Amino acid sequence: MIHFHDVTAADVTALTAFYDTHYTREFPDPDERESLGNMVEYLTLREKGWYGRNNYHIILATVGGTTIGCSVVDYFAEPNSGVIEFLMVVPDARGTGAGRAILAETERVLDQDALAATGRPLAHVFAEINDPFIPTGVPDNLDPVIRAVIWHRWGFRGLDFPYVQPALSDTQGPASNLLLVGKSSGEPFSPSTVRAVVHDYVRWAMRIDDPSHCPEYRRIAAHLSECSAIGTFSLARYVGQVPPYARALIGPKDPDWASTMASYRTFFGSTEHGVPESEFARAYPVPFHFWSLRRTPAGPVAGMASFFTLTNAGFGGYVLFSDALRGTGALRPLVAKIEMRMLADRPSVGGWYIEVADSTDPTPFRAIGFTELPVRYTTPARGGAELPIRLMYKPIGRHYPPKLPTPAEVGEVIHEIRAVVYHQ
Repeated sequence: MIHFHDVTAADVTALTAFYDTHYTREFPDPDERESLGNMVEYLTLREKGWYGRNNYHIILATVGGTTIGCSVVDYFAEPNSGVIEFLMVVPDARGTGAGRAILAETERVLDQDALAATGRPLAHVFAEINDPFIPTGVPDNLDPVIRAVIWHRWGFRGLDFPYVQPALSDTQGPASNLLLVGKSSGEPFSPSTVRAVVHDYVRWAMRIDDPSHCPEYRRIAAHLSECSAIGTFSLARYVGQVPPYARALIGPKDPDWASTMASYRTFFGSTEHGVPESEFARAYPVPFHFWSLRRTPAGPVAGMASFFTLTNAGFGGYVLFSDALRGTGALRPLVAKIEMRMLADRPSVGGWYIEVADSTDPTPFRAIGFTELPVRYTTPARGGAELPIRLMYKPIGRHYPPKLPTPAEVGEVIHEIRAVVYHQ
């Protein structure tokens, strides 16, 4: 049975043991790590009444006297919301339901705060998680894709706005690799509520007396002031953990090869945009990926995708959906899968390019973040002619507004595309 303890300033020994044994290991990025001294000071300030109607908790979870996890959380009365700064389960206790139990206890404590401060149940719970599409170069304690899926299962959604955590101290930098996720008890995530939550988080958790002096908060507030609503997104879809199911093809002897090639032959093989089928089996000097796609894990092949990870950018080859995948919303999660693969190939990749024929409607690509570049671009066609075509670009992950490459960067990538992809 899990026992929970809402730590007080008198529990310095237990808190120190947890901090030294687990907390620093679970927060490898120093810019995201709260100091032990600050934690003790926050607990002391709470007992002195400094938080007023707000509150602060460090909740330790133990089994048989051994700590198996913890949450650190703030309650803010004005927006009647909580912010989970940190929730972790030690590796040996993962997969046992301990994380969900710690979350439930954390939400129970926050709801008590809400009833005491406002007489109403808690309206929202927010949390910070690492954005899987923004690698930091610092090893994470848990695969950020797995973490996103866990928070998805717990009922949280990503909030679609540019969130940056201000620096926790003068010796640390802002954390720009985070997503703010949230769960509502029924009230919508309005821009004013989210702005109030971020304001109070900066004010009370980072002790910046006037958040308007904080550049990260000013940028967030300015963005939210222009929003009529806050969009949310499924965390599972964001990281591509939904259909279509992609399987890497390893060569012409692969069991999916013939059916995937048959689809390619039907839709592209005889067109001016097609390439010889042997191109899918050749060796390239950069990572090349060729996937079959399915709507269900055991279903028939229902599409294909091919792409390259070049030196400084990605490049899309072919994407094809059969009737089984069309109209299912499969493009966005497929793009997420492709971007995760590109980052695994080269974490420095910041974006990728695709070619879109004049006969193809670019609207679906624009809807998921691609922008047509104002360049004259051609590809070799059958017979040796040059074929005009749109060149579109998408930065990896989410950006506000989209960060586009410079003309010099576009020129370098086009040169590599022609050399690597088209052998010119």
